[in-house]
Amino acid sequence: MSQIGYGVLLLCLCVSVYGAVASFIGARRGSRRVLRSGTNALRVMVDLVSAAVAILLYLLLTRDFGVAYVYQYTSTHLPFIYTVSAFWAGEAGSWLLWLWFLTILAAIAVRQSERLGKIGPYILATLAANQAFFTLVLILIANPFETMASTPMEGVGMLPLLENPGMVIHPPILFLGYAGYSIPLAFALAALMSGEVSSDWVKAVRPWNLLAWISLGLGIIIGAWWSYVELGWGGYWAWDPVENASLIPWLIGTAFVHSAMMEERRGMHRVWNLVLAILAFVLCLFATLVTRGGIIVSDLHGFARSLQPIAYLLMSFMALILGVGSFLIWRRRHRLTSERQMENPISREGSFLLTNVLLCGMALIVVVGTIYPTFAQTVRGIQISLDASFFDRATGPLALALICLMGICPVIAWRRLTGDGLRLLLPAALGGILSAGLLLVLGVREALPLVSGAISAFVVLSLLSILVRDVRSRRRSTGESYVRATLTMLSRARRRYGAYVVHLGIVFIAIGVTGSRTYKSEQLIALNPDESTTIEGYELRYRDYSVQTLNPEPETYQSKVRFSTTLDVYVDDSRVATLTPQKNYHYALENPWVTEVAIRSTLKEDLYVILASLEDDGLAAFQIVINPLITWIWIGGGVLLLGTAIAAWPSGRRRAEER
Repeated sequence: MSQIGYGVLLLCLCVSVYGAVASFIGARRGSRRVLRSGTNALRVMVDLVSAAVAILLYLLLTRDFGVAYVYQYTSTHLPFIYTVSAFWAGEAGSWLLWLWFLTILAAIAVRQSERLGKIGPYILATLAANQAFFTLVLILIANPFETMASTPMEGVGMLPLLENPGMVIHPPILFLGYAGYSIPLAFALAALMSGEVSSDWVKAVRPWNLLAWISLGLGIIIGAWWSYVELGWGGYWAWDPVENASLIPWLIGTAFVHSAMMEERRGMHRVWNLVLAILAFVLCLFATLVTRGGIIVSDLHGFARSLQPIAYLLMSFMALILGVGSFLIWRRRHRLTSERQMENPISREGSFLLTNVLLCGMALIVVVGTIYPTFAQTVRGIQISLDASFFDRATGPLALALICLMGICPVIAWRRLTGDGLRLLLPAALGGILSAGLLLVLGVREALPLVSGAISAFVVLSLLSILVRDVRSRRRSTGESYVRATLTMLSRARRRYGAYVVHLGIVFIAIGVTGSRTYKSEQLIALNPDESTTIEGYELRYRDYSVQTLNPEPETYQSKVRFSTTLDVYVDDSRVATLTPQKNYHYALENPWVTEVAIRSTLKEDLYVILASLEDDGLAAFQIVINPLITWIWIGGGVLLLGTAIAAWPSGRRRAEER
């Protein structure tokens, strides 16, 4: 089966190259027959790559240890769900997953491209060329079907840190976001190649842009959740290079979402949109370069600690995309002027521009902070480490300014600030000031939570004031009830109110980040069975412990000794939870100790318990952490998804014509 899989990859390379060439030639010559042939090539790619995916899954599930990838990431001890997720646990599998998403999205885009006139064939050519590159990487560097000289009796197994539900869904969602940004790239390059640089391509690419943006954003949040519940360090974001690498294209993609609205509605930011669409995908490749290329060492996620061959292919492809994109923008520069100019910086146009500047500024800071230590070590021979405090100080003020703009931008009018806008802003601003005062009364003295609390309250009140104003206006004009007026209004202006829900989700995340980074408290204590300790109103009673050996033979990554403890949690003498923190000793790992934390979550805070050690007589050392408001980060992620779904939900043709 492995030989068949590799043969399918070779066939994929031939078909994708043919699809790129045929689509480009067909576009230049205007040949429908050649174009149809190129289109069919992209459709065939879905079947071919799906066959390769099915073959690799079959090899994993049947545990064919003669295949190097199967041997490296599975074992007979591995549960079914993690055997499936082993598909994307390694470099070769993740590349194949990315290629699979590329072909599926491209096949869907084929149907749309047929209605886009001149730019359609160029979209197909770009997508096919992209698929050819990914297939080439799989063949030359990351072949998932490579076989071993002999077939071992047992596999190595999956790293224990990857045996988590978060890692079952985190990589596919993240790679869907990466693959999703190939569509805006194709639209942007196609518009430039065809000369059709009007706003039509921006309108057509909007659903793809939202899909890529929310997929990448959810992937980042799920990855943060995995880090929080699995790594046992009490945090969710360490500004690690791999974390940064996925955040950078999301920030650029967020800027693209906003600038695209400006071109749709005002005919502005045309060059911005082309540059951002190209950069978003290039930075997705950069994320892979950081993860797999070995150019940057990551203590938390590092996959390679020396320059890898794949780095040369990635850097060459990135340079090609940037070079072609820059040349085409320069060539079409005379046709990329905006239809309107900004009349007043204190306007909605000005706030959108400032939003883009801040987002791109944050992305630039994260890029520089990520690559500078490696650059300094390579060029100057000195070792520099930029810790989380650097990124917090550098990006924190920009993030707060962005959140503040979420409350200002929807209120102020196009072209200028009006009296109606001021009347809506002033009560919200007053509410923000009162919120800061309330926090002071409650004992908050640090600047960050005071400022963040005031801005968050301002944004929420500003959005609510808009909703109340619009509901009242509709009720006066139609006589509908408040409930019916609200529902009708939401259904007829999904894009607008979906965006407000997204902004509300960002506010929730900001509240969670502020609370968890400002008021985190912890305690390290050793307890014997039947002893207890108190922290922040909780009483933890150490009740029992156990030691258990799992999967001793044959020895794999899943062979371990589990040290487990049981603690009862009391609040005001009432038991509210039972926690079982664990610590596992894995025989086959170089660093054998892996922690399994226990968490009790509420809207107010998380009680986070780590088992540091367990002696033979039951003496246990616990690290107990109180993380305030963490749950609001995960709630914010859900609200982001809801808001994006509302904004992207298609409206019926009749309703659109009525508007």
